[in-house]
Order: sequence, then C-alpha cells, then structure tokens
Amino acid sequence: MAAWRRSLAGVLALPIAGLLLAPLAAKAAPPIVIGTTISETGPLATDGAYQIKGIQAGIAAANANGGWLGRKIELKYYDDKSSTGTAVRLYERLITDDQVNLLIGPYSSLLGVAVAPLINKYKMATIEPGSSVPTIYTEGNQWNFQGTASSTRYLDELLPAAKEQGAETVAVIGLESAFTLACYHARVAQAEALGMKIVYQTTYSLPLPSFASIALAIRNAHPDVVAACTYYPDAVELTRSLHQQGFAPKYLAETVGPPEAAYLKAVGPLGNRVITNTGWWSNFKTPGNAAFIARYQAMFHQAPDYHAASGYTAVQVLGAAVAGTQSLDQEKIRQWLLTHTVETIQGTFKVDGNGLALGFVQDLLQIQNGVLKLVYPAKDAEAKLLVPYTGS
Repeated sequence: MAAWRRSLAGVLALPIAGLLLAPLAAKAAPPIVIGTTISETGPLATDGAYQIKGIQAGIAAANANGGWLGRKIELKYYDDKSSTGTAVRLYERLITDDQVNLLIGPYSSLLGVAVAPLINKYKMATIEPGSSVPTIYTEGNQWNFQGTASSTRYLDELLPAAKEQGAETVAVIGLESAFTLACYHARVAQAEALGMKIVYQTTYSLPLPSFASIALAIRNAHPDVVAACTYYPDAVELTRSLHQQGFAPKYLAETVGPPEAAYLKAVGPLGNRVITNTGWWSNFKTPGNAAFIARYQAMFHQAPDYHAASGYTAVQVLGAAVAGTQSLDQEKIRQWLLTHTVETIQGTFKVDGNGLALGFVQDLLQIQNGVLKLVYPAKDAEAKLLVPYTGS
C-alpha cells in the first residue's frame, strides 16, 4: 500500500513539477529589447513620427515571423524632444539602466552626431535610419551604421535634370544643422561643377521670425532653380514666403517637408509642382515592399514615407545581423554588418569600413495636383517632371 502511494505521488508530481518549471523556462527566453529615442515633440516631431512608426511596423513583422533567436522583440523608446542633450541622456539610460539588447539611432543627423560618442563609448552596434550626415561615419566612430542615403545625395538629381531642360541660374539655401549643411555644401559644389551660376546662397538658423528677407533676396536674384536644404518647418515657411513675395522659380525643390501629408495640408495649392526627394517609394520592386506598405497602413491608417521606410529597414538589417551571427554579441554583429549586404525595402544595405552607406540613393518626387509622383530617374518614374513651378 505504501509503495502504491509513493508511485501515485510520483505520477502526480510530474505535471506539478512541469507547472513549477514552466515560469523558469519562460524566464530563460526573455524578449529581445531594442532601444531608441524619437522626437515626439519639438521641431523634428513631424518627420520623427514616421521613423518610429516604421520601426514599430518592422518589429511587428519580425514578431509575426516568430521573432529572432526564438524570442519575441520589444521596443523601448523615449521622447528626446528634438533636443541633443535630452537624446544623449536618454541613450545613456537605455544602455546603462534599461540594458537594452540592441540600439537604433535617433531621428535627424543633429541628434545622431550628439549621440555617436556615447554609442562608441559603450560599443553598441547601432543602425542609424535618421542620421544621413557622412561625418558620423568616420574612423573614430566604429559602431554607427548608416541606414539611409547620405545627406550629400539629397536633391543630387535636381540640378542635372534642370540643366538638361535649360536652367542656368541657382539659389541654394540651407538650415544650419548637420544634415542640411551637408546637403547645402554638396549642392553649391555641384552647381559650380555643372557650370551653373549661383545667384544667391545663404544659411539660416531656426527659429526665424520670418522668411520674408530670404524670400525677398531670392526674388531679387531671380534664379531658375531654388534648391533648399530644409526640415519640415522651414520648408513650409519658405514656400509661403516666396508666394507672399510674388516669386515662383521654374524649379522649387526642398528636402525634408514636402513628402509629408502635413506639408500639403499646411501650404495647400502652393505645394503644386514642388520637387523633393525620397530614398524609398511605393513602386520599388524591393523584397517585402508591398508587405511593408500593407502592414504600415493597417497599423497607422496612413501612407508611409521614406522616413518610415528607413525605420523599417533598420529593423530588417538588425534582424539579418542577429540571424547571421545567431547572437546578440555586439562585436559579432558589428563585424557581420561590415562584411555583409542586406536586401531591404529601400534597396541594398551595404557599408564601407566606417559604416557609411554605399547602396542607398535619393530619387526625385514632385507634387502634382496634390499627389506625390516619382519623376526621376526616368527608368523608375511614374510621371514626367513638370515645369515651371506655378506657386499656386
């Protein structure tokens, strides 16, 4: 009888032991946590919102496919308020207090430049979807990997296309920020190399009380092309101010701003035929692009832009590195990123020895009757580039 009781106790103990061990098994495979900051508030918030949504869509896609290393992925992020000091403090928190497994860089080169020394101090292999300025990716920074086209590529198809159609004179302006200054200097150098006459050039800081003086100077110079290296707020103000001055160049091009729905809402018909740029578009025949668009629209009830695509790409690249190394070890991931390519929705992720992107481009979009159309290069274009800019 005693033996029977001991046998029954053993049988009963098996499922009980399994129940007791189940929480331990769950704890043995915690989620992989990706850390980042985003500008939910401040002047970078409009564009930053797209980047974080792209990251969220990328993580949702990865989790739908079983996660990484058999583990689900979680995102931990904070609002950096578009402030360099806040971003640095929050990345320190993500690394030291939250002890996240992986990092994605902040939105904008301004914040990316500020955070880069910290990332290198802690040796965290970090994909940078929002930091296009090439000066981050130098010999002294070995842990930053550019996840978007370089700042110098923004609007780089504009002047050759305009010159081909007879444009001769150019005005180049740029916000005094890391990304926009790199774009500004590249466009000045390009205009000179093409033999186009620069009739006006200037840089400016935000906030400006008014763009009236810059718009007046542009009107007086009467350029064929206005190439403006902008973020969203100054793109809106420049467009409005040129209209107030009664001047419409043949070509009006602005970098950040026009791809966003908020820009068209702010400027209305003044946006018609404004030219801008994109590192991604809905007609790209890249692997997973259709699925990205469908998931993003289902999650956020809006169309994605290239900032969203860059955020999604960052998750794609990190996932490839984790799968390729079967590890979360930062040095292994770093070496893998330096020596491998990844096919993403933006195109081919490939970097040089300092993490500078080699495979991504910036093509031209134009607003045509309230709709963004890819207009350059010709082989991928949905529509022809329409000139002149009407300003109404």
